[in-house]
Amino acid sequence: MNSRATRPRVVVVVVRTFVATMMIMMMTTTTTTTTTTRRSSAHAYRFALVGGLSFGYDLALVGGILRAMRDALGMSAGARGAVVAAVKVGAIVGAFVGAGSMRSAGRRWAAVTTTAACSLVGGGTTWAFARWTSVGGIAFGRMVLGVGIGALAVIAPAYCGECSEASVRGAVGASYELSVCAGMVLANAMTWWKPEKTYGLLLLSPGVVGFWSSMAFAMTRESPRWLVRRGMEDEARAALREAGADEQAVEEEIGEIMAEERAMGAGGEDDVSFMRAFRDAVVDGAREAFDGDEKRAVRLALALAVFNQMCASTSVINYSSSVLRNVARATSGTTDESMDVYNLYTSLLIVCKTGGVVASISMVDRVGRRPLLFIGSIASGLSLGVVCFGYAVYSVALTLLGMCAFMLAFASSFASIYWIVVSEIFSMRAKRSAIAFVTATLFASGALSDLIFPSLLASMGAVTFAFYACVCFAAAAFVHAYVPETARKPLADVQAMLKRGLPPTVEYRPMDDERHVELAEL
Repeated sequence: MNSRATRPRVVVVVVRTFVATMMIMMMTTTTTTTTTTRRSSAHAYRFALVGGLSFGYDLALVGGILRAMRDALGMSAGARGAVVAAVKVGAIVGAFVGAGSMRSAGRRWAAVTTTAACSLVGGGTTWAFARWTSVGGIAFGRMVLGVGIGALAVIAPAYCGECSEASVRGAVGASYELSVCAGMVLANAMTWWKPEKTYGLLLLSPGVVGFWSSMAFAMTRESPRWLVRRGMEDEARAALREAGADEQAVEEEIGEIMAEERAMGAGGEDDVSFMRAFRDAVVDGAREAFDGDEKRAVRLALALAVFNQMCASTSVINYSSSVLRNVARATSGTTDESMDVYNLYTSLLIVCKTGGVVASISMVDRVGRRPLLFIGSIASGLSLGVVCFGYAVYSVALTLLGMCAFMLAFASSFASIYWIVVSEIFSMRAKRSAIAFVTATLFASGALSDLIFPSLLASMGAVTFAFYACVCFAAAAFVHAYVPETARKPLADVQAMLKRGLPPTVEYRPMDDERHVELAEL
């Protein structure tokens, strides 16, 4: 390859990556507000924004360069599915890595180390094997990247749930998904112009983004709740002072944390090694799901995780350019463009996803979790029905319209609300053992969906989208039958309701210190 021709492309990739990393660093300079609780929540917002951006960037990058990789490496439909799914296969392991590392080292340093190590090693590996034209090597590198993604998916929600005020807990959780959208936008923008010329360097870029993300995590404070749980009250006070709280507010917050921990049965955090914590996350998570005190909550979260991913939520974004290119090829016979217009169409989907997340942020604490999940699932299924019809009649406009409607509906419901519900239905004791197991199930379902999507599309055509629409309708039926409302309720009451197996249409109300209950039909 001509070195002079290569140099401008390298400069373009470097500039784009620099802009992406500067946006990450700008997120870390969020100004604090005047109230103590908002200062405390500011760190949760910052953690959510940085973690989500790195997550979304790594997750979405491959979709825009899939065609270039197919042409350069001669990849079959099955191989393309394997490369896309590899990141979620790695994330299955990463969920347990995140649980183990944040228990042994704390939330902040767990995020720093896993993000830096996995992004640098994974990005470098995928770039190296792209130069050696090894599909298996690229898939392995993406699995390493996936370990970091899975770890962040456990660490970031845990940190945000522990460091955000109850009144903004839903908004903080939804902001994590909003930042995932921002990462997807950045990844997609880097594939608009001639991705076939720079796909190797683009595979390296997650290492740069991950490095700056780890630096941003290092500038946050440790979770005071984790420090209290470890018996490190003085360090917890220092963390609250770092957030701008005065001495009176510090003591009040420490007292509230200790009281909530006792009420929720969190217990203390042992000073254990990473390997011990990793093993406990695997074994205890499975035990909690089958025979634990909170098995109903765990099973509810497991089912929601499967529905979240098996409705093709990420597959639609990752394969959207391929889907639209297939429709265009069937009608015009050519898809050659100086700019990859189909990657631009993917950016439109991400914009719709972003709009849906913004809508969920404004509604999640006001409307509630349950109505948004139910209505969003129905709307997602109907939208995939439009995609099915558009693909069957070879209409790019109708297929794109259906995809946009699907992303808007899904993002305003399952995309962000799933993480919020999961952070609310477990006690601290169960969360430590179950959250990794649930998150691993989420990524396993996503890996399966991404793996089979190209083969289904090649063999079944438009019927593929009808299959995923049925999954959405099944999700709506499940939400109606089993998912309770958790908005504006104390976490202890939500968890007690699930322990008792109360129907979702019944409200749990503590009446006195002995925790008698009154059942009131909503």
